Amino acid sequence: MIKFGVAGIPLTSKGRTYIDSIEDIGNLGLNSLEVQLLRVNVSEDPAIEYVGMYPKDVEDSIIVDVLRPDENGNYKSIGTENEIEEDDIIQEIFWNMARNYEDLRNGSEIARELDVDISMHAPYYMDMLNGGEMAEKSINHLRWSLLIGRAMGAKRIITHTGFYTKKKSESLKRALDIYSDIAKEFSHEKGYPYIGIEAAGKKDLFGTQKELFYLADRIPDIEPILNFPHIHSINNGSLIDAKNFEDVINSFAKYSKYDLYTEFGGVEYDNGNELKITAIKHGDLKFETLADVISSTDRDMDIISMSPLLEHDAQYMELMYWRALSKKYQKKLAKKI
Repeated sequence: MIKFGVAGIPLTSKGRTYIDSIEDIGNLGLNSLEVQLLRVNVSEDPAIEYVGMYPKDVEDSIIVDVLRPDENGNYKSIGTENEIEEDDIIQEIFWNMARNYEDLRNGSEIARELDVDISMHAPYYMDMLNGGEMAEKSINHLRWSLLIGRAMGAKRIITHTGFYTKKKSESLKRALDIYSDIAKEFSHEKGYPYIGIEAAGKKDLFGTQKELFYLADRIPDIEPILNFPHIHSINNGSLIDAKNFEDVINSFAKYSKYDLYTEFGGVEYDNGNELKITAIKHGDLKFETLADVISSTDRDMDIISMSPLLEHDAQYMELMYWRALSKKYQKKLAKKI
């Protein structure tokens, strides 16, 4: 089955919450939603008012970690599965899309009823590899995205890795260490979503196909994410004919979890660098060619519109896919006659 969806809140949505977005996706006749962890405020506070409660039962925020002092008074993370005690410190997120864990669970149930696949994109600006405060912040955002994603029933958390360090070989080693640690803490066996690392669209960003596949070969919970505009841009216009699309789909499909998760939009690029994501009808990355390719496959796929037109272009892609599929059946029927 080929499912189509959008990255973010549909433009036509009147509501701005996670639950509103799922219901609107269903009303639009689409089947996939990539929730974006944007515009969140993170606070670290004494846990006094929540003593005796579990993080999942707090109504006013989403608690993403509890810190507890050891015998030396040093605060260490104990996760979110334990009852909160008086001396604890909590890290909580205030997010415009969901107030608490109950909202996330309710959204998950609605998504199942409407047959809408849920994924989540961690914050877009990430810099995990260069150390310091920004790296710590980026890694924490991925950890918190995995925690929230489990509660909302997401299949995968999509993330960028960030900028290379001075040496690409050092970047790859550091990425392997970071993702190995995160995957161990938030493993799929424990019920967390898979970690989807998105292909980069610029030369100074970590995320070539070779790098993504290297990580996926070594960390079972890693899923390389096929972003068609990024692949097209970084290879200076590599996706033109059907064979180009078939090759890149087959290479990513070896590592796909559940289904092959992809993102599509028009793109402007120059010298191997993405300049701007555009509406699907613009530029030389043609969905019509991809539609012809996927109409001949029995592979399950998610195709997420990252176009500025979001649901309009998601519906347009679905229409083009059904047209391509119809042409295939008409040709087969004509041969039989």
